[in-house]
Amino acid sequence: MGRRPDGYHLIESAVQTITLYDTLTFETQPQGIDLEIDNPALSSGPENLVWRAATSLPLPDRGPRGARIRLAKRIPIGAGLGGGSSDAAATLVGMRRLWGLDLSDRDLLSIAASIGSDVPFFLTGGTALLTGTGIQVETLPDLAGYDLLVVFPGVEIPTAEVYARTGTALTSALKISSMARFCPTLAGNLGEEVEAWVRVGNDLESHARSLCPAIGEIRRCLLADGAAAAAMTGSGSAVFGIFRGTGVIRRALAEAMSDGHMVLRCSPLSRQEHRRRVGFD
Repeated sequence: MGRRPDGYHLIESAVQTITLYDTLTFETQPQGIDLEIDNPALSSGPENLVWRAATSLPLPDRGPRGARIRLAKRIPIGAGLGGGSSDAAATLVGMRRLWGLDLSDRDLLSIAASIGSDVPFFLTGGTALLTGTGIQVETLPDLAGYDLLVVFPGVEIPTAEVYARTGTALTSALKISSMARFCPTLAGNLGEEVEAWVRVGNDLESHARSLCPAIGEIRRCLLADGAAAAAMTGSGSAVFGIFRGTGVIRRALAEAMSDGHMVLRCSPLSRQEHRRRVGFD
């Protein structure tokens, strides 16, 4: 990870879509974009990535030129799980279909990059390595053979605030990540492979812990309860643990819930299945 002269950060990040999702529904209306959200904590205007995605698309040449969008949230807000970005990606696909727009997948990727750094990934899904500012997506073979617990301590951490706290620790010079060295070995044991990826670590974790100390404690508890590996998600504050074996994950789930955290049991989602759920097929 490093910082460019223009202030944008260069990253290397292994990412994976999982079976955790929000729900979006679309219907036409004569004019305008109306966004309805079941969570009052979220803006339904220009600050929302769904609204920005919908208004970034060209208007149709004929027929209704508006849309009513409903968003039912399940992905925790401010957890580093990409909820807003995945919703934006799904909106681009859904609105293309709703309005019958003559836009290719490549066109959508270009629009996605203008909305947010990790929005292009959610048009791709599966297992990938993100580089540059996050908009460069290198697809990798789907990883499988493990289950996940995602634990959210209930603390929303703004991404910009975490990056601001990195100071010169990460930005005085570009760091060469060891993440990429795992890419050629993915034909091996996939369960062990993903554990190795996670053990590379998250350079943002120590800075996020200064805003939410519970991150470190959750990570330690997941490992103590049998996780093969555990790390913070994105810029936090959620933490995930990788498990193999239903008995182990059930015990860890019960333990994490007893601490009062939101706990979500998930599985990796393949690229094909992710694209189907987003609405490509």
